[in-house]
Amino acid sequence: MSAPGTAAAGAGDVPRARSRRLQPVSAQPVSAQPVSAQDGGPAPLATVVIVNWNGAHLLPACLDGTAKQVTDFAFETWVVDNASRDSSRTLLAERYPSVRLVPSEVNLGFAGGNNLALRMITTPYAVLLNNDAVPEPDWLASLLAPFTAAGGEQLGAVTGKVVFLPRFLRLRLSTATFTPGPHDSRALGVRISSVTVNGREVLREVLWEKLTFGAEGGAAAPFFWTRGDGELCVPVPEGGPVTLGFTWSGEAAKPVTLSWDGGSATLAAGTEPSTVELAVPGDVARVDVINNVGGIVLRDGYGADRGYQQIDSGQFAEAAEVFTACGNGMAIRTELGRELGWFDDDFFLYYEDTDLSWRIRAHGHTIRYVPAAVVRHVHSASSVEWSPLFVFHTDRNRLLMLTKNASAGIAVGAVGRYPLTTASMAIRAVRQAWATRSRPALRPTILRLKVMASYLRLLPVMLGRRRAITRTAAVGHRELETWLASR
Repeated sequence: MSAPGTAAAGAGDVPRARSRRLQPVSAQPVSAQPVSAQDGGPAPLATVVIVNWNGAHLLPACLDGTAKQVTDFAFETWVVDNASRDSSRTLLAERYPSVRLVPSEVNLGFAGGNNLALRMITTPYAVLLNNDAVPEPDWLASLLAPFTAAGGEQLGAVTGKVVFLPRFLRLRLSTATFTPGPHDSRALGVRISSVTVNGREVLREVLWEKLTFGAEGGAAAPFFWTRGDGELCVPVPEGGPVTLGFTWSGEAAKPVTLSWDGGSATLAAGTEPSTVELAVPGDVARVDVINNVGGIVLRDGYGADRGYQQIDSGQFAEAAEVFTACGNGMAIRTELGRELGWFDDDFFLYYEDTDLSWRIRAHGHTIRYVPAAVVRHVHSASSVEWSPLFVFHTDRNRLLMLTKNASAGIAVGAVGRYPLTTASMAIRAVRQAWATRSRPALRPTILRLKVMASYLRLLPVMLGRRRAITRTAAVGHRELETWLASR
């Protein structure tokens, strides 16, 4: 998810989970290397499942990090290849013969791809890892330890700390703002179409959710309008001075100030796009930025990553119960996963982990965040955030998730608002086009109509699944929704 996170409210006591007893998993591992049952060693305790689609360039870092896990138990690593057209399968055969390949001749998405392996595994625990994530050496041992610690029999799933893969330079931008007109009331600063670090383009890698209004201009030529003041984090090399380049423009010539810990610079922006460069000393601190420390669901039904784009300064250093687990770096009891039917195949990708987490909790189990289980993640390596693919699946799957799991009031409210918002967007686009004598931007409206059509096609199936969840639920809607967070 890509919304900023906040701490979730407590949900109270839940019924004790029905779970098998396992020998304690040590949080202080003593040996490395996964061992499979076929090798004649101890039976594996966990299976790490990695879904891959055209990720030959990502897999080596991920699999090397998995092989370096320091554990006192055996585990297996499986890669589900979702009909990749690159060299992924050749890479696996030549460089990672101990990794089990689970091939699919069609792209089943994140949900279906994981399910292909999850429905076959026999280890007590299933562990999920993205192909664009690199785990720290003690990630797996730390992730499994809570299951066999005191009170762990109640746990259904455990989720770790996900931070963005690079380290970042923390900057603050300040400039004068303007309002475009009656059909766009935003207070805009400058329009940024390129950001470089030592000459390398990093526009899509910059973290600036609190500074910009999101990507505009389409996937081929994206740009971002900034607010008048806010923070941005630019991925930079670990050490040494860096040269930052910004291509930007404004409604008028004006100064733009960029500041960092110990320094600042004021640069010029004009009415036409121009590139300015800024040299930042090598001793400026680099920071880690949080991607996910467990998930939340907001009262209006949107899912969010807890801690998203916050500087990691130790504010999430304590283990905590959370409402949802992140599909990148989570562990679940295999017995429970089978009982719940794992992910919902119809989700394809996005919100499938939130949906599964909601069902885990409805079944009477808890979900715990453990800060010691750290993975570093390349953000949106497989699908560009705010691309049509991203928007279609996040919009549709949010509605599907609420239809399955939320109380009727929340579900009907969210589903009912969607076409009203779509109509409002279309009217606003037509009015703006009329005022500017230009062609209306109707692609967002058309995409939302496709979302509604797909949702309505799946609605009967989801209502059937809702009835099945309700019949077996140990915790009701009202109690679960005490966890929903305010914006």
